[in-house]
Amino acid sequence: MTATELKQRLLTPGPTAVPAEVLAELAKPIIHHRTKEFQAIFAELSALLQKVFKTEGPVLSIAGSGTTAFEAAQVCLVKPNSKVITCAGGKFGERWQDVYDVYSKFLNIEQIKINFDWGKAAPVDQIKKALDENPDVSVITICHSDTSTATASDVKAIAALAQKTDALLLVDGITSVGAFECEMDNWGIDALVTGSQKAMMLPPGLGYVGLGKRALKRLDEIEHDIPAYNLDLRKWVASHAKNDVPFTPPVALIRGQKVACELILKDGLDAKIAETKKLAKASREAFVAMGLELISDSPSESVTGVYYPEGVVDGKFRAGLRDNHGIHIAGGQSGRGAKWKGKIFRISHMGYVDFADTLACFAAMEVELAAQGFAIEQGVGVTAFEAAYNA
Repeated sequence: MTATELKQRLLTPGPTAVPAEVLAELAKPIIHHRTKEFQAIFAELSALLQKVFKTEGPVLSIAGSGTTAFEAAQVCLVKPNSKVITCAGGKFGERWQDVYDVYSKFLNIEQIKINFDWGKAAPVDQIKKALDENPDVSVITICHSDTSTATASDVKAIAALAQKTDALLLVDGITSVGAFECEMDNWGIDALVTGSQKAMMLPPGLGYVGLGKRALKRLDEIEHDIPAYNLDLRKWVASHAKNDVPFTPPVALIRGQKVACELILKDGLDAKIAETKKLAKASREAFVAMGLELISDSPSESVTGVYYPEGVVDGKFRAGLRDNHGIHIAGGQSGRGAKWKGKIFRISHMGYVDFADTLACFAAMEVELAAQGFAIEQGVGVTAFEAAYNA
């Protein structure tokens, strides 16, 4: 049986699996976006996104990826001739540093880079110290959950620090929004970003920017030239107020996201978050029972990362899962802070993934680990996962 004949289970941390109801919506005939019909759909989606983001502010739907949306927030919300605190303990925190490296020559930005070990949470004390010593900081960037390291940071504590200053907190919530606790308004997050292909249960193609009161005020007070056109959030805010977008949107994705949000909220967002947490906790306990080492000291609830045992080859292991079992997982990534490509693997718990998918994944992983000579008692991971999930 080939991989295409097997039932496919997508447990990568993006793209994630898409529910049948959403796929059916995506298959419907395209409508024109400059119509009342589209505006009605867009208005409904915007209201649903506010519930997922837990905010009363606008949540902008931008054609592109999470990177597109976060770059837009970075370039529009930073003050020229100011400092920014950029926190990086993984590939994606480093990406936001790289974005400001590009724009620094246009806006005269000085970065205060807080780099920390991969697999560790962002050091709140260092962020506080940097804020205390630099009153001219205009932006802080932080990953709530860095997908590359399967690690979560204490965004609630960092937001509390930012709220005492003029610095806006820009949060990469790409693998936290809709997956685990993330309270935009209650915590005081100024800009919160995610992408459609994660917990939002949609194919790639949309990035979302939630804007708080302080961020909207910053946009309204801009007097300098923003070195962006499509990514100028002022255009998106103005159109959003009219239930519209400034440029041609991916119409099918807008419709699909509305259906996906309805599914996410059907039993309540808290119930969805609780289920994701159960899958994550049970997975971590199962990996430990299998004799494997977790990569994170502060694990994310949306994705779990594990070091390969000695002798297990990354490409061969993941190909075996794919070709023999129809299971798709992710490998590692490398950046300035660590070189994890080929050394770790990651599985997702967010979005349209459930107990059966994850149980099948553990059964398949046991088989493929044993096939490469790793001494493992068959069924130990499956048993531990099931026991922890049902505890």
